[in-house]
Amino acid sequence: VLSDGFAALPRRPRFHWIVSNPPVHNGLQSDFRVLRLLVRRAARRLRSGGELFIVVQTYVPLGAMLADQPKLEDVRTLSDDGRFSVWAARKRAQGGG
Repeated sequence: VLSDGFAALPRRPRFHWIVSNPPVHNGLQSDFRVLRLLVRRAARRLRSGGELFIVVQTYVPLGAMLADQPKLEDVRTLSDDGRFSVWAARKRAQGGG
């Protein structure tokens, strides 16, 4: 499904995976607004136990952003080549996903 953030998506269904390489620049300036929105809203769009995967440049403080989300757990880096990192987090398994 292609969407600008979650704007074009219906409230249901919930997803097993969300995979994104969001923009983190506005021109030459760092701009994490899109990334922050994705991280804040991901748990609402994931099924219970669903996974979020995000690719960002290594300098982006994504680990801290993900760790601040109470409905996400198992925050981890899957790959880091010194330029780009692939992060993952799982929605906490709770009733009704």
